[in-house]
Amino acid sequence: MNMNNPTYTFVSVSTAKPGRLDELIRIAKAPSEKMDEKLDGVIARQVGVDRERNAVIVWVTFDKKETLYHFLETKEGKDDHGENEDMSCIDTFVMYDLEPLSGRLLPKV
Repeated sequence: MNMNNPTYTFVSVSTAKPGRLDELIRIAKAPSEKMDEKLDGVIARQVGVDRERNAVIVWVTFDKKETLYHFLETKEGKDDHGENEDMSCIDTFVMYDLEPLSGRLLPKV
């Protein structure tokens, strides 16, 4: 893992159907938690909830885009990503493939 050179960030913004935010939170946070345990290329990750907007935002920064997409091509990756989950709690979903341009992953010294 190269902490100095993150080249890819996945971001998703999802909203839940009324009364189903907790289901969405469970579904949204599981994949990045599992990838963090299994993939050396996960540099940073966060799952945030905006209860007022009924939304969950996921961002995961990787060493390279292929780390994520090669894992998702495997059976384990598909299972860990929730391909067999009931996604009916999701109202809207938008995904972004980002190239990091600026940021800080380590605490200021």
